[in-house]
Amino acid sequence: MFTATGEFNQVYRYAPVDMQGMDNVLAIYSDRTHHQQESAALEHNFYVFTLDVMVKRDGGETTEDTLDSLHDTIRSTIKANQVNANWDLLSLAEPSDAYFTEVSGVAYRLESHSLSVKETT
Repeated sequence: MFTATGEFNQVYRYAPVDMQGMDNVLAIYSDRTHHQQESAALEHNFYVFTLDVMVKRDGGETTEDTLDSLHDTIRSTIKANQVNANWDLLSLAEPSDAYFTEVSGVAYRLESHSLSVKETT
């Protein structure tokens, strides 16, 4: 669903320890899982993934504008993929949280999104 082509220069399947100074990075990693048995034949699996968007802070409004643009990319991608053969529902129900961070000595602006995935088996 998310690739390193287009808006993101790199997409990680984990929280990276060293991004080697890359810009416009998305890190996706699992946070929580919940299994709910409705009946012998119906089980729901709920997964929560964290989607961290990181933009290198090299000054000015450009960093904030880029972060806003990547946030819109996250929202539109989730909206376009609400239901498919692999899941029953995608949701960004919780507000995102933006803050300043440093990864391997490089300053970043980070916006963290919480993605809920519902799967019925």
